[in-house]
Amino acid sequence: MTKYSAKHFLTFLFFCNALCFIGQDQIDLLIEKMTVEQKVGQMTQINLGFLSSSVDQHDGKVKQIDNEKLKRAIENYHVGSILNTAGTAYSIEKWHRILTQIQDIALATPLEIPVLYGIDAIHGVTYTKGSTLFPHNIGLAATRNPIIANQIAAATAKETRASGLRWNFDPVLDVGRNPLWPRFCETFGEDPFLVSTLGTELIKGYEQDGLSEKTAVASCMKHFIGYSDPKSGKDRTEAYISDITLWQKHIPSFKAAIDAGASTVMINSSMINDVPVHGSYKLLTELLRNKLGFKGMIVTDWEDIIRLHSRHKIAATPREAVKIAIDAGIDMSMVPNSFSFCEHLIDLVKSGEVSEDRIDASVKRILVLKKDLGLFDEPYPEKDAVQNFGLQEYQSLALNSARESMVLLKNEGDVLPLPKNKRYLLLGPGANCLSALNGCWSYSWQGDKEDVYPNTSKTILDVFQERFGDEQVMCDVKRDYSDATNFNINFSDEEISNVDYVILFLGENAYAESPGNIDDLTLDQNQIDLAKRAIALDKKIILVLIQGRPRIINDFSENIDGIVNAFLPGSMGAQAIVDVLFGDFNPSGTLPFTYPAYSGDLLTYDHKNLSAMVRTAPNKKTYGGYHPAFKFGDGLSYSDFVISNFKLSADTINVDEKIQISFQLKNNSERDGTKNIDVFIKDHYASLAPDVRNLKYFTKVSLKAGAQKEVRIDLDKNDLFFFNSKGEKLLEEGSFSVFVEEQNATFYLNK
Repeated sequence: MTKYSAKHFLTFLFFCNALCFIGQDQIDLLIEKMTVEQKVGQMTQINLGFLSSSVDQHDGKVKQIDNEKLKRAIENYHVGSILNTAGTAYSIEKWHRILTQIQDIALATPLEIPVLYGIDAIHGVTYTKGSTLFPHNIGLAATRNPIIANQIAAATAKETRASGLRWNFDPVLDVGRNPLWPRFCETFGEDPFLVSTLGTELIKGYEQDGLSEKTAVASCMKHFIGYSDPKSGKDRTEAYISDITLWQKHIPSFKAAIDAGASTVMINSSMINDVPVHGSYKLLTELLRNKLGFKGMIVTDWEDIIRLHSRHKIAATPREAVKIAIDAGIDMSMVPNSFSFCEHLIDLVKSGEVSEDRIDASVKRILVLKKDLGLFDEPYPEKDAVQNFGLQEYQSLALNSARESMVLLKNEGDVLPLPKNKRYLLLGPGANCLSALNGCWSYSWQGDKEDVYPNTSKTILDVFQERFGDEQVMCDVKRDYSDATNFNINFSDEEISNVDYVILFLGENAYAESPGNIDDLTLDQNQIDLAKRAIALDKKIILVLIQGRPRIINDFSENIDGIVNAFLPGSMGAQAIVDVLFGDFNPSGTLPFTYPAYSGDLLTYDHKNLSAMVRTAPNKKTYGGYHPAFKFGDGLSYSDFVISNFKLSADTINVDEKIQISFQLKNNSERDGTKNIDVFIKDHYASLAPDVRNLKYFTKVSLKAGAQKEVRIDLDKNDLFFFNSKGEKLLEEGSFSVFVEEQNATFYLNK
């Protein structure tokens, strides 16, 4: 049997397996029949725009697929995967036409191997018109609600699969250690336990029905590893992370995801300790595969193999860059706009510099993923999956998750909730902007195109006008976030004299990746100036922050009566914000990061004791210490919760025993409410300098007005260990303290 009679071989296999269910053995036999060129093609991922005959240079939108270019990619280069980026959203019908066109060509080739399509569906289905957009991960982390995280992923999986797409480049499991980083909003914040817990729920939500089901997609944990802590704060720039910090802060979320069954992983575009991750055998093979036990497929990020040559300068030629990446452990290259990867890798294999066995291993992982996703069984878009798109329950989920994500940071004199019978002046660019509410990956890469949002989308001004009418609402904010008039107060003194409350909507417009790089976390000067002018009106003033990272507001926050951090709340964000402002929803969100007071003071809550030391100079002036604007876990409620009778079940425990925390939680108010409970552990002394505290557990408790409840929480040795530089777990005898807000108690661990 020749290599190119594989089509007949496959036909025989399919006949023997009546429903086209291909097993592992058949995949091995298929690989044996493939040429080097066909194998390398399976390892190649091309951007849809590269295959089009018409691309709008302004928005990157693919106007028409060039069938000849598509045939060349699949027939000549045997390309196994395609992705769409940088464009705007398509209808389901258009997605189905595109995917059918692709698979028609793929199934007409000798091997009939279907193409795997990958997409970024980061907080909902980014590139499908009418999809539901949920809060970004940074807001989702504020909910402290794993159930909602799972439900959002399940809904996103259904709408993605309904679009005909089966591989989602999500979740982001990078730990947000540097708030300057422009992808901070895509993280679950600064704590590894919080990231691990919510990240695994996303993976389960994407994959839990089984990849072949019409309600599931393959997840892609990203970006392994250390991407989110660049020294400069800029996207795709170098990080310097010790092995201890890597194990204690960055690896746990990926290990948890692997244990949860993540199918694929995408790699950090940058470098750690001067070693580009895409070229690191130590990180990709020794750590990810051998030590962490990842069995799935490894894909690069955008153009990151050739960048080993063009940016990182560790490869003298593009060909050498391909060899380095393949030797490191890469399975699939997101090339994405050329066939250079194919050409170089084919040459490397034929010259003997890369073994065919090495690429066989990658091809097998790719084909197994296609099999698991049901592509060999049904390669075309599944028409009956469309019934899972656009359900009302997704809108309800979007509203509920957005409400739960809101964090009330300040409420002087109980200015909130607002009365509903007053007059309100809305100021600031966020008051009338859809892109600000939704952020990046919202019907386009940057999310900043107002005209691509569904007609049913509502700005905050829209919701105010619906609920209160023009008689109660004054606002002259334009839809264009950057319009110069949005930073002025465009009303006369007489008009303003009738206003009871001023509500400022400040923060950031949408951005993604490198276009979001900034040099300073301080809020833009035009917004600071607007805030100061608003304060000078001498009205009760509320600040709503719509932002993907903590922009510093120290210049004026002292004179603000109420502050709500809304993050990037998604499709139903405007409704959620107004619900919280007027008390239709009692806020319960808590910060998933430390909100800095100064741009040069970016300590995370889990810093070392040394970082928090306060020193006194000879002139008696103190300096140093930990002084954020708001702490990790801060978040107020319209209810008054009181914790009392805090105690532990024992003063001393042995290593295999549990210890139970118990306390009374009372809602000492006339309003029903929900309290987020964060439980922290402090290790008093250890062989490696311990953090001041670490989050080990969180939960939510809902109480009726005046009600109380005993809360019991069990902890064990898994909450007490730490990692050394080799990734070994160390559990040491000694004293530990447990904290819930200001309540704490201490116990001793015997080994």
